[in-house]
Amino acid sequence: MNTISGKIIERTWKRINESTPEDIETLTQKMLAEQPIVGAYLMAVEEVLMPEGERGNLLLIGLILWEIMSAGRDPMRQVTQEEIEAAEALNVQFLEELEAGSEMDYQDGMQRLATTYNQWPILSAVVEALMAGNEEDPDSAPESVGIALLHLKTILDCFDKA
Repeated sequence: MNTISGKIIERTWKRINESTPEDIETLTQKMLAEQPIVGAYLMAVEEVLMPEGERGNLLLIGLILWEIMSAGRDPMRQVTQEEIEAAEALNVQFLEELEAGSEMDYQDGMQRLATTYNQWPILSAVVEALMAGNEEDPDSAPESVGIALLHLKTILDCFDKA
């Protein structure tokens, strides 16, 4: 899939954030109908890995990703459990390689991701949303931010291929 423009990302993110709870519920039900495996995956991650007070955000950002990736095209084919597992495994492997390397390897890996990742503008927006309120002191961000980013990138990788 082509890289989604910043304009579509911003417009979609703004529209969803300004939607009423009823509109969000309607969109969520539509996403769950079209992408049931993705919805189940995000809800399971939230239930198992996120503190109770932080639940709901992952599914909302997943909804935004689905809306962005669906913009201006026919519905995506359904993402399968196997695709999610494969994408997650690749993302975990990437993180393990970064962790095992030096600081220079980490910087090189992140630079490579930023320059080669097809949907970097979307991934950047996801990071910005997850870090909201912690920009000045990233170390004060909740521990769940890293887990959320891993799983949202996994979904984004799958949507990019769907």
